[in-house]
Amino acid sequence: MKLEVRNGEFKYKFGRTLYKNLSFSVEDGEILTILGPNGVGKTTLLKCIMAIVTWKKGETLLDGKSTSQMEPTDIWKKVAYVPQSHGVVFSYTVLDMVLMGRAPYLGIFSTPGASDIAIAKKSMEVIGISHLADKLYSEISGGEMQMVLIARALTSEPEILVLDEPESHLDFRNQLLMLSILEMIAKEKGITCIVNTHYPDHALRIADKTLLLGKGKRAVFGTAQEVITEGNLKEYFEVDARIVSFNEKGMSLQTIVPLTL
Repeated sequence: MKLEVRNGEFKYKFGRTLYKNLSFSVEDGEILTILGPNGVGKTTLLKCIMAIVTWKKGETLLDGKSTSQMEPTDIWKKVAYVPQSHGVVFSYTVLDMVLMGRAPYLGIFSTPGASDIAIAKKSMEVIGISHLADKLYSEISGGEMQMVLIARALTSEPEILVLDEPESHLDFRNQLLMLSILEMIAKEKGITCIVNTHYPDHALRIADKTLLLGKGKRAVFGTAQEVITEGNLKEYFEVDARIVSFNEKGMSLQTIVPLTL
């Protein structure tokens, strides 16, 4: 499924304009990363994309159809959202949490059936968390919580997965695991991933396309290598950094070394 933002503009009621004439697109199985310093409206952009928040001008299109012309349940059958992980008050099991992803397919008074449970269990298997099924969500680690939220999103059988800082608050190993899972979802399952991240080097590792936002600056959109440059890191993040390329285990990799402010 192709997702396109065309001439998007958003402004807070009594605040500044976050973006104007913003246009970009992402195709089947591609990973789009969204980068920018704090306060540029990355999370708000995700909400505009999903029609949770209404564009002031412009539109989001799914395979050429504007989300403004679609019912919310139809949007949520195509697009799934993975928010930042937070604790919960109620003691749901992990399986119950993942089953919540079937909500777009259930009526108000309906309960999940055998087929819904089978889909949820399959999603957990794909992410590698089947062993957590009977544990309480409130008692697992932060990294495990993030994996549960991704499994819940996959349970809605989406064509597009939107993730808000999925690797934040994870340790070094789990960050790498998260990147591997996102690559698998995109490349093996053909699901388009739109990822808001604070890590430019993560974008260089997994992204097909990157959107760079800045305060009072034009948005830059293109391939990750075109957008994530030493010049743009200096201009948009106010950090003097070097991009280092190297080969390891048959892979061509890049990393970012920050030098000075």
